[in-house]
Amino acid sequence: MDSSISSPSSANEWIEHAAEHTEAALEYMRQFGVEPEGHIRPFLPPDTRQDHIDRLPYTHDVRQRVVYKTEPGEFSARCPFSGLPDFGTVEVVYIPGNWILELKSLKYYFMSWRDIGAAQEDITALLFEDIKAELENPEMLTVTTEYNVRGGINTTCTVDSTEQ
Repeated sequence: MDSSISSPSSANEWIEHAAEHTEAALEYMRQFGVEPEGHIRPFLPPDTRQDHIDRLPYTHDVRQRVVYKTEPGEFSARCPFSGLPDFGTVEVVYIPGNWILELKSLKYYFMSWRDIGAAQEDITALLFEDIKAELENPEMLTVTTEYNVRGGINTTCTVDSTEQ
């Protein structure tokens, strides 16, 4: 995660930042002929997410599979076409190397996505990259997002370290 990016410091700066990012995202989509319908709600760029997940040392010789899965409604981000919330679940599965994730910090990390507008596939890739960076050397890592049905389509995205 890039902690060198400066975050807005005041409420007005956050609002301005969200408006600028939302307009840039809409302009990007227009290049592909995509025009949102209805009201647009502002959203923030991915670089405003929490930039750190605390971790603890894993000092055991035994290999174990660790699974973290959010409950429905606990993870959301914003649709980059409308700014409306995209609710889903996140499942993280890994075999620790030297580190495990601290759960409260992981929860706050997931919550930091609530006002960020990005495609579901992009979010899954960024979650994977962030978690892998914190774990440093997991033997295996898989991140899966499953989003609530929208427009009759269920979206499930998976990034698996064994397929990279």
